[in-house]
Amino acid sequence: MNELVGPITTLICLGSAYFFFYRRLLRYMQFLQQEDYESSRFLDWLMQRKAFDRRGSLISLAGIALDYFVPFPLLGIAGVNVAVAAGLAYMAEREEDPRTAGKLALKMTERAKRIFNLACTIFILSELAVVFYGLSGGSLSHMFPAATGDRTAFDFKIAMAGFWLTQLVAFFAEPLILVLANALLEPYEKDLQEGFANEARAVIGKVHPFVIGITGSYGKTSSKVLLTDILNSVAPTFTTPRSINSYMGVTREIRERMKPQHKYAVIEMGAYYTGSIKRMCTLTPPNAAIVTAVGAMHLERFGSQENVFKAKSELPEALPKDGILVINGDYEYCRKMADNHKDKRVFVYGLEEANGHLDAYMYDLEPTDKGTNFSIRWQGKVYTGSTSLLGKPMLSNALATFTMACVLGLNPELVLAVIKNVKTESNRLEPQRAAIASLQAVRNGKPPRDGNILRLNDAYNSNPQGFNGALEVLQRVSGKRKVLVTPGMIELGERQFEENKNCAKTAAAFCDLVIVVGGTNKQALVEGLNEGGLSADKLKQVDSMREALNFLAEDYCIDGDVVLIENDLPDLYEAVPTF
Repeated sequence: MNELVGPITTLICLGSAYFFFYRRLLRYMQFLQQEDYESSRFLDWLMQRKAFDRRGSLISLAGIALDYFVPFPLLGIAGVNVAVAAGLAYMAEREEDPRTAGKLALKMTERAKRIFNLACTIFILSELAVVFYGLSGGSLSHMFPAATGDRTAFDFKIAMAGFWLTQLVAFFAEPLILVLANALLEPYEKDLQEGFANEARAVIGKVHPFVIGITGSYGKTSSKVLLTDILNSVAPTFTTPRSINSYMGVTREIRERMKPQHKYAVIEMGAYYTGSIKRMCTLTPPNAAIVTAVGAMHLERFGSQENVFKAKSELPEALPKDGILVINGDYEYCRKMADNHKDKRVFVYGLEEANGHLDAYMYDLEPTDKGTNFSIRWQGKVYTGSTSLLGKPMLSNALATFTMACVLGLNPELVLAVIKNVKTESNRLEPQRAAIASLQAVRNGKPPRDGNILRLNDAYNSNPQGFNGALEVLQRVSGKRKVLVTPGMIELGERQFEENKNCAKTAAAFCDLVIVVGGTNKQALVEGLNEGGLSADKLKQVDSMREALNFLAEDYCIDGDVVLIENDLPDLYEAVPTF
């Protein structure tokens, strides 16, 4: 009977270790996916957040200590190690499942499955290598007393201490194993992606739609949705859903959804690195382009605004000689881009006429709690209109699509009719008349307050222009008390602290309450609010957006308040992961 103690104990411990590795790997996989499978960015996050294992390592250390230092008979050693394994399994069971939890739940796509399964395989092979080494007479052979039958309890306890030392290393190195799996699969992924891309090119070649590419530091998705609605009013128009703007995302949508009847294709093009838009243009060669902005965004990725300009310039560079370029004249770099492409049919739009000539000019903006009234000067005529959109950034996007549609030959009055009835893209300064109870994310045994609020939902993303535009709307719209809820802005490089501080100073001048969410920009926001003169009783700091909204619903808001939710950071930034 004693001969079976070693193998059975080892198998139980191996099973427990794999269960913990599996559950923990799912959580790391969630963050790798949120970093677009870019290992370098995942490793940066790992180091910044110090997101290495603690729980599994502590249990492994306990196993080492108990095995190495405490004297037990053979069955006692087995019992202790089974207990340690049970503790590890219990911790694994308590791990949050990222497939159902978090702001951006883990999606087990085919690529995610490949990376995940390979990482699990690497772990299993490593464990089996240790076992094989022991069985083949290596220095760890005393892990298996059944192999020879003459091992002592002392041999076994030292062997199990070595086993837990192996797990300590494996658990700590788990994110690195995931990175290794990602790297090993990269050549295969590239070949697979190019095969899919060639299929998409074949579809584009057969359908031959008029392709309109849209890029910019911000405003891409909103402009895409608006332009698609406008063009759909006259002809079938293909576009990608939500914020899909990557090479493979667009490839998949074209392969699965583009039809022969599509006359237009509106393609959002994200700049993930220098050359990414150029690559996208080989997939969907543009006949026309909109550049919504070249601003202070993604500076951590590109290093400087000049590099952002170069990356965005890849879209107009891909246009044919008679291609249409609609560009935002409110940005210096956009005007520079227009000057570089005078061989194209260039149309400049904007809300700031002082910056220079504008082919399309929007002015007399009048915000209401239902949207905005405005006027547009286009080709010598003045058109008046209204829309549910709020804030200068969203109105600028509307003007971009108005300009492109008119250049393509659509009647301006028809375009304005579509803009009037357009629905705001979700979470982009979206005005919502709602009950206070709608703010409450989770019932905590405390009922929400009665009454209604105006909720300005600008949670999708944030940038300096968008933040200031949203604050202007919050200040001007009618309501009792003005509330700002924000974690601040990200991906602004060296300018991030100053930009967050400046926006906070603006908010301090008129807000009745500011809730700072999370720690990413807390110092900058609080410093700006203090310098702006916000009193301490009007400032609240919380760890999560859920906590902020519950506080408003349960303890603060009254009928008639206006709440601006400016940005909502993904788990990578807001959550402080515990491993």
